[in-house]
Amino acid sequence: MVHRAWAVRSLRRLFPQLGDVEFEAGWFGMIGMTSDHLPRFHKLDRNLVSFGGYNGRGIAPGTVLGRVLASYVLGRLAEEDLPLPAAPVEYRRFRAAREALYSAGSQLVHLTEARL
Repeated sequence: MVHRAWAVRSLRRLFPQLGDVEFEAGWFGMIGMTSDHLPRFHKLDRNLVSFGGYNGRGIAPGTVLGRVLASYVLGRLAEEDLPLPAAPVEYRRFRAAREALYSAGSQLVHLTEARL
């Protein structure tokens, strides 16, 4: 609810001429944070690969790396031509606490932004 209200306030601030707008859908998810704030390419198993760890900036790089991944899976791009080397999946200590802090922090920012 906090994030949706923030989006409505932001939309009204940016485009006041639109008036009241109802969102048909919304999306949110976990923020994939890495220790050095760079995305990762993982070879998880035979024929199972992924990019992840966008550190809260996933829409643009996720779109670009999704196209790259599709080219790789289709055999149009060699692994050595990928923008990131294969990295092992790393275990992050205190993962649950980090997730809770990121969630609370983003909600706090969206709750207070443009109100203070």
